[in-house]
Amino acid sequence: MSIRSGNTYKIYNGKSGTILDLSGTDGRTISGFSDNGGDNQKWQLEQGQGGHWTFRNAASGQYLGVGGPFEDGAPLVSVNEPVRWDIYPDDEDSSVFRIYVPGAPTALNIDLSDHGNPTPGTIVTLCTKYSEVPRNIYATDT
Repeated sequence: MSIRSGNTYKIYNGKSGTILDLSGTDGRTISGFSDNGGDNQKWQLEQGQGGHWTFRNAASGQYLGVGGPFEDGAPLVSVNEPVRWDIYPDDEDSSVFRIYVPGAPTALNIDLSDHGNPTPGTIVTLCTKYSEVPRNIYATDT
């Protein structure tokens, strides 16, 4: 699958099957949740300068961002201003993608917290890239 700028996607976790979900309760928390068909689980992807991407939530109009320093374990949250991300096919399975922090000294991508806990409602965080299991791979789907 190719990703096209301007299209809206659901972002699936490759291990859990949960979807990148903006909390309907607080409008800020990002977790992996079961597909409910809501706009809070849909993200418009825009490619900008340098090939970086932004993720804008269809329900709130806010962007996928980070609640604190860009470091291992930092939670993802919704923010008002665009945040740049890189999207690359996975090294071992090019049919799915990883979402990275651009220019980080250590490869940081997004994953479910608690070592990829597949339970719906698990917070999504930044995580150092590892390859032993596909839990931190996010695949996109329309």
